[in-house]
Amino acid sequence: MQKINKLSAALLGIALLFGMVVPTTTHAATDPGLGAAEPFSIIAQTAITGTGTISGDVGINSTGAGITDLTDAMVGGTIYSTDGVAPSTAILSASVQANLSTANDNMTGQASTASIGPALDGETRTTGVYDIGAGRLNGGVLTLDGPGIYIFRASSDFISSGSVNLINGARACDVYWQVASLATINGSSFVGTIIAGTGVHFGSGVTLNGRALALGGDVTLLNTTISEPTCEDPPQLVVNKVVVNDNGGTKVIADFPLFLNGASVTSGVATTTTAGTHTVTETSDSGYATTFGGDCASDGTITLAAGDVKTCTVTNNDIAAVVAPVPSSGGSSGSYSSVVPPLIEVVKVPSPLTLPNGPGPVTYTYTLSNIGTVPVNDITMVGDTCSPITLISGDLNLNQRLEVDEVWEYTCTTTLSKTHTNIITATGWANGISATDIAQATVVVGLSSVPPLIKVTKVPSPIVLPVGGGNVVYANKVTNPGTVALSNVKLSDDKCSPVTYISGDTNGDGKLDPNETWVYVCHAYLTQTTVNTISASGEANGLTAKDYAIATVIVGASVPSLPNTGLPFNGRSIPWYVVIPGGFVALLTLIYIVRMRQTA
Repeated sequence: MQKINKLSAALLGIALLFGMVVPTTTHAATDPGLGAAEPFSIIAQTAITGTGTISGDVGINSTGAGITDLTDAMVGGTIYSTDGVAPSTAILSASVQANLSTANDNMTGQASTASIGPALDGETRTTGVYDIGAGRLNGGVLTLDGPGIYIFRASSDFISSGSVNLINGARACDVYWQVASLATINGSSFVGTIIAGTGVHFGSGVTLNGRALALGGDVTLLNTTISEPTCEDPPQLVVNKVVVNDNGGTKVIADFPLFLNGASVTSGVATTTTAGTHTVTETSDSGYATTFGGDCASDGTITLAAGDVKTCTVTNNDIAAVVAPVPSSGGSSGSYSSVVPPLIEVVKVPSPLTLPNGPGPVTYTYTLSNIGTVPVNDITMVGDTCSPITLISGDLNLNQRLEVDEVWEYTCTTTLSKTHTNIITATGWANGISATDIAQATVVVGLSSVPPLIKVTKVPSPIVLPVGGGNVVYANKVTNPGTVALSNVKLSDDKCSPVTYISGDTNGDGKLDPNETWVYVCHAYLTQTTVNTISASGEANGLTAKDYAIATVIVGASVPSLPNTGLPFNGRSIPWYVVIPGGFVALLTLIYIVRMRQTA
C-alpha cells in the first residue's frame, strides 16, 4: 500500500509538472437580450408605487389602477398598462413580458464562471456569470473590471446598501442582476439591470443606472432616480489585406500578419475595440511595398468613435526585381503589364430586417458577383457573427472558380437577441492578386424601425496602365438593396477626388430609392499600382447604412534599357551583354590568325 501511495504521489507530481491535470474551464457571459423590454426603465406585474425621476418607459402588466403617485411628468418615456387607463393611455404589448421572460431564461441557462459571495463587498471581478446565493452588498464596493457582460445570479433575495464601481471599459448596460425573489436596493446608488422574481424595492433617494424589471410582484419607489443605461455599441474595425504580385512575387495574405495596437487581428474579420486613436501594423517583407488606405491614415493610424464601423486596407505590392537592362527600340519605353487584377462584389440582405417582437432568427443572404474581366479563385467568405456561411448556388460548372458570368449565393442563419450590425468580407485571387469586398447590414431587435441598406461598386477603366501610368476613370454605382429610401447619401474615396454625381435620381427627390442606381465618377492620374477604397453612406429612420468597395489598378513596371545594337537575333536585337563579349572574342581570334600567318 505504501508503494502504491508513493507511486500515486509521484504520478500526481508529474501531472502537475507537465500540466496534465484537468484544465479549468472558463465561460464567457453573453448578453441575454431584452428585446422589446429594452426601452423600459420599470416593468412590474401587480403595482408601481411611489415617486421618482424615470428616464425610460414604464410598464405594468396589469391595469393602470395599479400605478399610484407616479405621473407622466416624472417619466421621460411612456407609461404602459394592459387597459390603457390613466396615468397613460398606452397599451402594453404582450411581447414586452414575453421578451423579459426569455431574457431571464437566457441568464438561467448560461454556464457559471464561479460561485462567489454571498457578501460582495471588496470584490473585483472581470466579465462572467457569477452565482452569489443570498447575495449581499453591505455598504462596500463591488468593482467590475473590463469590457464585456456581467451576470450575477441570486438564488433568493438580494439586498444592497453599497455601490458598484465600473473600471477599464465596464459599462452599466452590460451588467445584469437575476434575483430569484425580492431585490431590495438601499444606499445612494446602484448599477445594472435588475430582473427579480417577486419585486424590486428601493430605499430613499437611490439612483439606479439601470432598470428595475419585476417578473412578478411590484416595484416600489421612494424619490428614486432611474437612468436607463443607453450605451452605444463599441466601435468595430475591419482590417483588410490586399496582396499584389505583379512582379513575380508569390506571397499570400497569411504571409503578412496584421496587428491592431500590437494585438493580432485577422484580415477581413471585424475587431471590436474602444473609442480613440488606434494603430494598425503588420509583419512586413522587404520584397513588398506597404501602403495604408480605407479609413486609415497613411501611417496606419485611425480614430474611432462609439458605434463606428470602419475599415483599414493594408496593401502589399511586390517590388520589381533588379534585372539586366534591355535595349530600346528607339520608340516609347512604355509597356503594359499582362497581369489583370480581379474585381468582386458581395451584397448582403438580412431577412427579416427588423424583429419588433424581440429576439428571433435571422437569415442572411449573400450574393457574390465577379464584376471584373478575369475568373477568380480561392474564394473565402468570412463573417464576424454568423456561421457557417453556406454556398447554395451559382458555381455553374462546379470548378470552384467564380467566372465572369457567374453569381454565387450564400446563406447563414443565426438568432439575434439585440440590435446588431453584421459584417461579411469576401476575398478571391486571380493572377497573384487578391480582391476584397465588404458588406454590412443592421437588424433592429425590439423596435419596428426598419434599418437602411446601401451598396457601392467601383470599376476602374482601364484596370491596367503602361509603364509611367496614365489616366483612370472610376465608375461608382450606388444601389439600395433594402426597403426604405435613403437620405443624405455621401461618397468618399481615399485616393481619388472629387467623386462626382452623374445620374440616377429618377424622381428627383434626393433620396436613393430601392429601384434606383446612382452613378458617380472620379478621375485620377496614376503613376504606380494603386489600391483605393470608396465608402458610401445613407440614412433612414435614424440609422446610417455604410458600404465599401475596393479596386486595384496595375501600372506596368519599367525596365532600364541601353541603345539598340542593330544586330538581329530571331527577329529581335541581340542583347549588348552578348554582342560586346562576342565581338571582343572575335577580334582576338582575328589578331591571332593574322599573326600566325605572319610568322608562317
